[in-house]
Amino acid sequence: MSSLIGHAAAGATVFLAHAPGAPPRSLLFGLGASLLAWLALRGALPFAALALAACSHPLLDLLVGVHPVPLFWPLPLAQVESPIGLLPSAGRLRFTNVYLWRNLLIECLVLLPPCALIVALARQVAWRRIAVASLVAGPCWALAVAWSLRIHG
Repeated sequence: MSSLIGHAAAGATVFLAHAPGAPPRSLLFGLGASLLAWLALRGALPFAALALAACSHPLLDLLVGVHPVPLFWPLPLAQVESPIGLLPSAGRLRFTNVYLWRNLLIECLVLLPPCALIVALARQVAWRRIAVASLVAGPCWALAVAWSLRIHG
């Protein structure tokens, strides 16, 4: 399973990309939770943004590639499995677990640059600023992806 950091980053990305003026288990459950949140917020955020944030949970778990994910529950053949793990698993949740901290670092390095890019594109940041940031972050992101894939291999 992806960590709390990965799930929070996905939700924050959707919020920051869809909330104008804001500071910089399954698919059906995610959609239901989104509908309840949308009703509670009285439409302050678009329903699609809330649904995307909620549905990111099983998609992030799928990117770990360790276990099948009930992505299309309750439909038949709901379990989906990824042949590769792009993200490391959260590991044993112990403060002294070195692998937990390594995996959290890798997850941040893999997820945060694409999340920042999505927010920048949604907020129409100048292409020049995006290109400069990509020149700096791109190689670090590629190394993090390679590091993560190497752990699974």
